[in-house]
Amino acid sequence: MAFDSPLVTGSRGITPADLIFACQVCAEEPLGEIGLRDKLRILVLNRNSERFERLLESFSGYILVQDWPKFWEQTKTKSGGGDKGVPWPLSIVANLIASGIPEQRAWEMPECQAIWLNSALAIRKGADVAIMSPEEEAFIAEELAKEAAAAASNPAKESTP
Repeated sequence: MAFDSPLVTGSRGITPADLIFACQVCAEEPLGEIGLRDKLRILVLNRNSERFERLLESFSGYILVQDWPKFWEQTKTKSGGGDKGVPWPLSIVANLIASGIPEQRAWEMPECQAIWLNSALAIRKGADVAIMSPEEEAFIAEELAKEAAAAASNPAKESTP
């Protein structure tokens, strides 16, 4: 987000250079000038769109929110609260740092890992957080599919006066 990467923001088309840079960020490599090896990788990916698409798909699977924990919705019992205007990435990083994760590691770890770790730390500290199990997620998806199929096979009939 800090680098306005199109892999995160969707603000423009993604280039091989964007993918290489994103991999450097996620690999916790020092950022700076692109070296000869990365220039060659960019050149190869610019010429081989199929390979670029495959690598882009792999990277997307690594960073996308589909791997985040799914939370059961909680009813709010307190008034007020909210996020107090703190951007959620900063809130996650601040919680990780407060739990003893070094600042650089907290900023550079993969997003999905940070979300999971933050959730586990919050639960450990007594936060009222409930994460769905894969079985619960599958059950909910199955029930929603059944409801959709039932609705599609039994359209509402209009009554004639």
